[in-house]
Amino acid sequence: MASAIEAPASTTAEGQTSHTLFQGAPSVYELMSRVMRDVRDVGKNGENKSQNYRFRGVDDAIGALAQPLRDHGVFMTPEVLDFKTELRGRMNAVMMRVAFHFYGPAGDHVTAITMGEASDVADKASNKAMSAALKYALVHTFMIPVDSKSLDDGDRDHPEGQRSPADAYMERLRKPMVWNNVNALTAMHAEVKADGLLGETVYGPDGATTLETLIVGRGKQLRAEAEEREARKAREAAEVAAQVAAETGGGTVVVDPECFQPHPDGQDFANQAALATSREAVENVRGLTQGQDLANAGVLAPDSGQPDVLGAYLERRAAELASGSESEFEAFMRRVRNGWGSIAATRMALEEARQKGINDVVPFEGDHLQIQDVLEIRLKALKEKAAEGGQEQGAA
Repeated sequence: MASAIEAPASTTAEGQTSHTLFQGAPSVYELMSRVMRDVRDVGKNGENKSQNYRFRGVDDAIGALAQPLRDHGVFMTPEVLDFKTELRGRMNAVMMRVAFHFYGPAGDHVTAITMGEASDVADKASNKAMSAALKYALVHTFMIPVDSKSLDDGDRDHPEGQRSPADAYMERLRKPMVWNNVNALTAMHAEVKADGLLGETVYGPDGATTLETLIVGRGKQLRAEAEEREARKAREAAEVAAQVAAETGGGTVVVDPECFQPHPDGQDFANQAALATSREAVENVRGLTQGQDLANAGVLAPDSGQPDVLGAYLERRAAELASGSESEFEAFMRRVRNGWGSIAATRMALEEARQKGINDVVPFEGDHLQIQDVLEIRLKALKEKAAEGGQEQGAA
């Protein structure tokens, strides 16, 4: 069931117009004072047995005024000025502002404006809100005698709502920090499951549904929106990279790897980007490099082990993470293969594997070893060959 909250009536009046039909008739003000004189008291004639309380309903107010209004020739017409709706757990709530126009035979009228608020699990919320507004328009306008506590009572259609176990979750769901946060929704789903309320019926933006369907559906929507944003960023990044390449003739630095000395700070940023797991993290690194004017710093690119421009590597790394075309392990192995002949690239790959806990078993020289063991063996072999001034070939 539902509760109702109403505001006191406000009244305005308009006098006779050029279209007044009965010039000799008394004004509506005089007739309404006569109605007030003749109106009878309204008692608490209604009873809510399920919640054990008595109430004074809208029907009682109408009944008290119907005959006096007829006797003095006054009639009323309602006008909904504005309204809004919202969900409250399982309830559909409606709040409306209603104007009630009281006309007399002279053509002039008085307007009383009241607020009506009510909720219902089905389609009766608007009806109840209109009834609540009408009751208080009549009571306040015609000063119907009531006792001191009666105006706080709800009508029989508006008893205090009973909260369902899912209402607390619905209140939390309506908060932006939960509704727009995938992690918060995931945590809530676990709570709801633990409470056994996944199948509880609630009212979401699209109507009646289960609590599980509402939470899971919103989570999927947020993930889809995030993927679309990432795809859009990737497209924009690719377009920018293509434009920069066209204007500058490419981003790679042609130097001798044997004598190349990477910029210390730039290399540190490149290594951070190599360990990043999201495009946002790479964008943060990019912002730091731009703030320190290091976008054109020379580095050993972690994906190739070759001299490169830091800005160009960050572009590739951001596009790689945004594309989602390969798994994290596949991307890691691609970097291992690209840097197979470089001590620096192999060392960075080993450090990445240790930090991320990557230690899958891979084929190696006729056997199967864990990737960290493979990288340690390869790094040792490269160092030995470097000391001898030779080259070694191989593949993982």
